[in-house]
Amino acid sequence: MPEKYIQKVFAEELKRAGLNFLKECKVELKYEGMSMSIYFLDFMIEDKIVVELKVRPRMGYVHIKQVMAYLKAMNKKLAILLYFTHEGVKFRRVLNSY
Repeated sequence: MPEKYIQKVFAEELKRAGLNFLKECKVELKYEGMSMSIYFLDFMIEDKIVVELKVRPRMGYVHIKQVMAYLKAMNKKLAILLYFTHEGVKFRRVLNSY
């Protein structure tokens, strides 16, 4: 199933749960005040938790690095990577300790 459909279902479930969230939230990566890159994360829930959805056969380090960059750019502590695989849904918590 394509990621965009999973995003729609996930957003609907967040609404049903009564949670505040932003979908496809823009994040600007800056270095010494200069814009270096712009990211679009899948979800920001309750202005605290970044959620990134992936349709992949397995978890990858590159996705963990991607989410860690989001956390650092937004000065947030927690992200959850949700992987939709052939074996089912898997997840990984990513913590920003900085």
